[in-house]
Amino acid sequence: MRLLVFILVEIIVLPLQIVGLIIFTYRIRRVSIPQKISGTANEPYGARLFMHLAGTRNDPGAYALSGHLPVYNKPVDFLFVKPMILPLRISGYTGSIFAFPGPRPSSIMTMISHRTEFFDISVRQALTRVDNPAKQFVVLGAGFDTRCYDLPDEVDVKCFEVDTPPTLNAKVKGLRSAGVPHEHVTFVETDFNQKSWLDTLIEAGFDRTITTFILWEGVTMYLSEEAVLETLKLVATLPEGSEIAFDYFSREFINSEPPYEKLSKRMMKQAIKYYEEELIYGIATRKPAREAAEKIVSSCGLSLNAFEHTQTEDPPAIPLYCFARAANQ
Repeated sequence: MRLLVFILVEIIVLPLQIVGLIIFTYRIRRVSIPQKISGTANEPYGARLFMHLAGTRNDPGAYALSGHLPVYNKPVDFLFVKPMILPLRISGYTGSIFAFPGPRPSSIMTMISHRTEFFDISVRQALTRVDNPAKQFVVLGAGFDTRCYDLPDEVDVKCFEVDTPPTLNAKVKGLRSAGVPHEHVTFVETDFNQKSWLDTLIEAGFDRTITTFILWEGVTMYLSEEAVLETLKLVATLPEGSEIAFDYFSREFINSEPPYEKLSKRMMKQAIKYYEEELIYGIATRKPAREAAEKIVSSCGLSLNAFEHTQTEDPPAIPLYCFARAANQ
């Protein structure tokens, strides 16, 4: 019944949303990409924004930013985002798309919800644990993430957001325009494939002698293997108890191997054509998927202390996407 009500109300607002979607696509292609502002950063941001609208995950920071970003600008907010409130609120429908946490095992449609929960839990545990809590919080490849603006009340932590200059500057401009307090955050510009992010952090006031939690969401797949391993090795130089949480695609998917030959080619083509960003790094996920992740983080001097994946490990299926948290212990 809720789905039916949602569809009926959605039909009413659909003409507005179609126009909004056209503007959204135009701004991805003609505004975001030419200015070298991350286009893919809009995907997790949009997912969290709509979960907030559905009332399944509270994210006031994401809601406040809508209308103040390069792609989610005022016309897109008015025509595409705000009209979604009506069908969601009237129907009470969430389904798997807007659900949080989503179903397990998760699918391509719900894996953003899955990874959001994994990272939410990782951040909360690192910052609020009684024994040696993290006193520095680094969002590496911050995009339009808003976790620094919704921290637990009881935590005392210094926040850093690291990204390329165009994306970071667009976010800071959006925060100012939206009136979101951000004085507690230090914004650090870097290029992950060319310069050590740790060097730029230290230059910005980062203290490498303090226990640190690093959120590295939606980044590894766009980097070289050398850059990924170097980042993990740098985390191993931080104090005991420091952690990094990250996600990655299956190497079999990246290499267009079974069972993801068709999906890989389709998604790779879409990523390059639509976002002009190439997926290049992955870790093997054939059963047992955890072992491959453990081997890599161990080789970098870390211990794997949390791991989850999408889909199933029952042959011939293998997980498409994984989430991991590694610590310097």
